[in-house]
Amino acid sequence: MEQKFFFFDIDNTLAMWPEGIIPDSAQYCIEELKRQGHKVALATGRIQVDALRFAEMANITNVVADGGHSITVDGELISMIGMNREQCINYLEYLESYNIPWAVTDRNKLGRITPYKQILEWHPDWDVFKTIVDPDFDFHTVEEFYKIYVFFQDGEEEKKDIECMTHKLIRYGEGCVLYEPMEKALGVRQMLEYFGMEQHQAVVFGDGYNDLSMFSPNWLNIAMGNARPELKAKADYVTTDCNKDGILHACRHFGWVK
Repeated sequence: MEQKFFFFDIDNTLAMWPEGIIPDSAQYCIEELKRQGHKVALATGRIQVDALRFAEMANITNVVADGGHSITVDGELISMIGMNREQCINYLEYLESYNIPWAVTDRNKLGRITPYKQILEWHPDWDVFKTIVDPDFDFHTVEEFYKIYVFFQDGEEEKKDIECMTHKLIRYGEGCVLYEPMEKALGVRQMLEYFGMEQHQAVVFGDGYNDLSMFSPNWLNIAMGNARPELKAKADYVTTDCNKDGILHACRHFGWVK
């Protein structure tokens, strides 16, 4: 069998959200695929340091993270880029003009920094994620923007967006939206190139809107049974739900595992 490179989204694809539990059948597939000489990687929107935490649990050493903006090979970070800096600066200036609180992740860490103390009210109940409040923080000094969090009150939501921002936004809890890269296919291509593999050797698994950026006619695209309708419509194959042995079902269907 030709060597393949398998890329798995994390939440509701490889692991059940919000518990983050990998079904035994999915873990079996990971180990069996590796045993047969295939390559396996995560493909996630999480920042690289967070993706590595999950990768260790899943026994996976190759990671496409930051929505395709970073690749990690054998546990070593190979490349990592931020969002378009000029767009981010313009967007934050726009938010400032409306007095809408914001925070940014400007380094490869689990956390964010902001000059707005009230953002602590939105702080997630997650001990390892830190919100740092620095009244003197100037976003103009930031070299790399990895994520932008926007916080708004009722009636302000229409002001959170601006045409100059081409990066995608997602809901991030009550009263908060998150801008982050959604170019997973970019990371998939870079990973394939790093290992000298062709694009047709890639197989990607996903479920959410950010996985639309990973599905490509150049490789095999598999949507979970619990995937968004838009992703299913773009898929080459739709398997069963994450918590109904979806990974195993697809791998058996194509004869990759028994």
